[in-house]
Amino acid sequence: MKSKLKIFTDFAEAVLPHEAAFLLRENRIRDDEKEEILKKLCRNAEDFESGEDFDESIDKRKYAYIKKWVSKKLDRVDVDSHLEYLTWIEKQVLTDTISSEEEKQLQEKIRNYDQTSFYFQKFYELVREYQDYLLVRFRYKDCELTGEFLEKNKDYYKKALKVKEEIFLATKDLTKQYTTQSLNTKHWEDVLLAHLHDPELDGRNKYHAFVRLVFLYFNYRKYEKAREVFDYMDDRFKEGQMYSKRVLFNYYANRVILHSNLNDLDMAEYYAYLSVKQDNSDKLFYLNNLVAILLKKEKNREALDLLTGNYKLFKNSFNHHQKLGFATHYVRCLVRNRRLAIAETFAKNFIFENKKHLFEHRWSRFFSNYLMLLTTAEKPSEVIKISKKYNLLEREEEAAGRHNFIPKIHWYYYLATYLKGNISEDKLFKNITRLTSRSSFDAEGFKALNEFIDRLSFAQPGFFSKLKSHFSEKPQFS
Repeated sequence: MKSKLKIFTDFAEAVLPHEAAFLLRENRIRDDEKEEILKKLCRNAEDFESGEDFDESIDKRKYAYIKKWVSKKLDRVDVDSHLEYLTWIEKQVLTDTISSEEEKQLQEKIRNYDQTSFYFQKFYELVREYQDYLLVRFRYKDCELTGEFLEKNKDYYKKALKVKEEIFLATKDLTKQYTTQSLNTKHWEDVLLAHLHDPELDGRNKYHAFVRLVFLYFNYRKYEKAREVFDYMDDRFKEGQMYSKRVLFNYYANRVILHSNLNDLDMAEYYAYLSVKQDNSDKLFYLNNLVAILLKKEKNREALDLLTGNYKLFKNSFNHHQKLGFATHYVRCLVRNRRLAIAETFAKNFIFENKKHLFEHRWSRFFSNYLMLLTTAEKPSEVIKISKKYNLLEREEEAAGRHNFIPKIHWYYYLATYLKGNISEDKLFKNITRLTSRSSFDAEGFKALNEFIDRLSFAQPGFFSKLKSHFSEKPQFS
């Protein structure tokens, strides 16, 4: 039976936890039934898996009131909604089509605008355009308002531009470090922290400083430090600062990575499901994060269903990095669900269709899962063929010896040559241990190594049990 409150229920399901926290702070409603509707909406936003039903006996007009109230409160602090307004008004000014009512509204904003606002830089530039518009019309009285604003905020604007450039340079270094693992970026930490906590800085720069700090801490595996800046932003969002749904979805996606690395998989899954609630250009990225968590929790069927349901999104994407991530997860999910023939066909087609971009980002993850597929399908000849065709051993050799690095492709290749009868078990053991022992492993890396051995042990249980015992005795693996 169709609910009488379907429209409101669908609306309520889209409300996010931090929006709910902000709405409760803003609550001044004195009608008991309206207040109960709002509180139930907010409880459901926090616990979206087991939400409470809304009372259909309450007057539907009260639901309409709450829907309008919520929308108005969120729109008032939504930075992306404000950006749409700024873009529209700038167009009106530049095309000489701004109306008297629009000018009145703009002038009111100029009187009350704060340099800590999210799009302060853009607003400052808009006011400059508006002053030019006024000057050529000899509207000197109105120019007093714009001139005063520009002079009062001139230094804040210059500072915002300087910080923006610094963050751009930090971004270049951090992304280079991520892809090459060869750059020291620790000096950016204090700079970015100062920007994040600067009470006079515009919101957009502060948010970008937060994102780059997270990137930096993730690069260095400083997850407890990352948690501190996440907690700081958590409070800001609940106050309605730096808020938009787009920003929150990005925030949730980054919290997925944080909790995953802290091995708090329940919280990681919670934020991952939040991050995929909205369709946008980053959804494939969010989806990949969610699938990674589900696979860690051995929810293999759920992960496969999620990927299958979003296959069209994958095919239509132009983001080759995220497409490779999807393909890697898809092969892994198909293997775990024993869909080996489908996985092999998919992998071959993906390589053919994406050969130009195959080795741009994290190629080893895709190929190690492809070789796992071929090993599971008992096709050692194909493992050897693929490894040689794409020079995988040479490519992986470049990364050998890094901290927590497992040379998986070499493992698959050596195992395949053993299964083909080309090397002895002793030679297989020496080859694997020699190369792997070039890396140093902490507790997290050692756990990943053991998990990899366990997943591969189906091929030769006795051999891999011996290998596991060997590594557990080595001091660099403790």
